[in-house]
Amino acid sequence: MKKARSLIQIFTACLLLSMFSSCRDSLAPDTHVANRRTMILYSAGYNSLSSELLDDIEDICDNYLPAGDRKYRDNLFIFSHHTAGSDYNWTEPSAPHLIRISRAGQKIYRDTILTYSSDTKAVDPDTFREVLTYIRDNFSSGEYGLIFSSHATGWLPPEFPLDGDVSDYPYARSGSAGGPQKSLGQDGGTKEEMDVKDFAAAIPMHMKYMIFDSCLAGGVEVAYELREKCDRIVFSQEEILADGFDYVNITRRLLGEYPSNVTGVAEDFFNHYNSKTGIEQSATISVVDCQGLDALAGVCRDIFSKYREQLQDINPSRVQSLNHSSDFFYDFRDIIGQLGLSAEEESALDAALEACIPYKAHTEKFFNLTIGTFSGLSMYLPNAAGKQAREILDEYYLDFAWNRATDYVSM
Repeated sequence: MKKARSLIQIFTACLLLSMFSSCRDSLAPDTHVANRRTMILYSAGYNSLSSELLDDIEDICDNYLPAGDRKYRDNLFIFSHHTAGSDYNWTEPSAPHLIRISRAGQKIYRDTILTYSSDTKAVDPDTFREVLTYIRDNFSSGEYGLIFSSHATGWLPPEFPLDGDVSDYPYARSGSAGGPQKSLGQDGGTKEEMDVKDFAAAIPMHMKYMIFDSCLAGGVEVAYELREKCDRIVFSQEEILADGFDYVNITRRLLGEYPSNVTGVAEDFFNHYNSKTGIEQSATISVVDCQGLDALAGVCRDIFSKYREQLQDINPSRVQSLNHSSDFFYDFRDIIGQLGLSAEEESALDAALEACIPYKAHTEKFFNLTIGTFSGLSMYLPNAAGKQAREILDEYYLDFAWNRATDYVSM
């Protein structure tokens, strides 16, 4: 896990974030400046990850930053919402900021572009849309890229228990009042999260890449929901340790190299954890080329239709799990491998999958879970869920774009 920081370090980082406007007068939007690339870090850290996410911002500022050349300049924006003081302090309101960071010589400029009210929730889809729309409309760019950093539980509904015990699950079924609606990010006070579908709908411009520094995002359900919003996705199928991604090198990869090296970001992530020992040597990662996802869905729709009966009989104990603590994330290819496909069907599936996954890597184990099979995508396996959990999840799953395209879960 990330090494503990001293109270002085945490206080200093929080103070810097809350006082960015004092570093320099805020600059007007670059309405007449030709920006080459724009990288956006959406740091939703008003939760137990606050200090780790502040560390990430500090790592960015200590390393490669775009030059403050107003004639021709890449942009680096950080939307920052973290706890005021120590983690778990949900009682003290904290105002989010939109910050632009650049370097001129040895001097770092942190320009506060916008300050939001203290009741703003970073995980509200309206806030997410507002931030991205403002950047798009006021800072024109040849391409945009997004890093989303926060808690997450993949495609699952909000607060859905990873152990499958839904006896105290606070939500009614999907479609009922108060039904499950969220899954990405977390507001520590309200526990509010963003539904993957709402997350996708809120994005107002096409992204060159999306990188999820968030646990369990690496499923085919998430990728397919975002396929029309970006070119490539980088995410983990398992949880992500508190260190997160390699923020020492991430800006250099995305703004210092051309074209933006998203595969390099994934490689840095894997190498960081693979170099560790013990339980810290735990990581899964993949890069998805979104252009291939529709073809993959077409192949899978034919397979799911033909092998409907076999889908119902899959034994979860024979399938590679991709979460050490739950029964809702299994290896995509290993699930389908249980169906008894013909050689031609296997070949078509593997070709479509290979076209979607230009890079994938995993450590031998994630904590105590051995990873012997890894396709670069996870997927829901209904048979692994208990009866009550499956009733909730199957109905919730119906409205995912992946399910509409493939009829994987058919009611």
